[in-house]
Amino acid sequence: ETPHVHPLDLTADGARLLAVNTPDDRLEVFDTTGPVPVRVAAVPVGVDPVSVRARTNTEAWVVNQISDSVSIVDLVTGRVTATLATDDEPADVIFAGNPQRAFVSCSQVNIVMVFDPADLSAPPVRIPIQGEDPRALATNALCDVVYVAVFESGNGSTILGMRVQVVTPLNG
Repeated sequence: ETPHVHPLDLTADGARLLAVNTPDDRLEVFDTTGPVPVRVAAVPVGVDPVSVRARTNTEAWVVNQISDSVSIVDLVTGRVTATLATDDEPADVIFAGNPQRAFVSCSQVNIVMVFDPADLSAPPVRIPIQGEDPRALATNALCDVVYVAVFESGNGSTILGMRVQVVTPLNG
């Protein structure tokens, strides 16, 4: 199974929980206004959805890694309203800027594609990434800076966990 990048999201109003169902190639939509979440839709999307982000309270973007596409889902009708072709192995999507743009990381080709949600027919801008396999995306609080997490940066950095002491028993 293709690894997830951002498999869950909540709409800004908190009314809908969105979850990618990777093996079934669907976006699951849950109503969260009651005491327990209730599934209200299962929307067919592309092959191997790995990320979902709510752009508005009524629209979600689903990244389909094997299909090399992004499905734009109307959360009111439960239907895909548009499908955007991407470069190889898209991994995540995030929204930033003014006017707002959609940034899609494409891990196999080390590119971030930038789409204009107001004009989906416009060709996307491609930003090359220095490093192998850009995956997760994030923004700052003002949504005017986009951060890209690179799986293999090649810069020699690492994050170490807690310190572990190895004890070797004595023979005898």
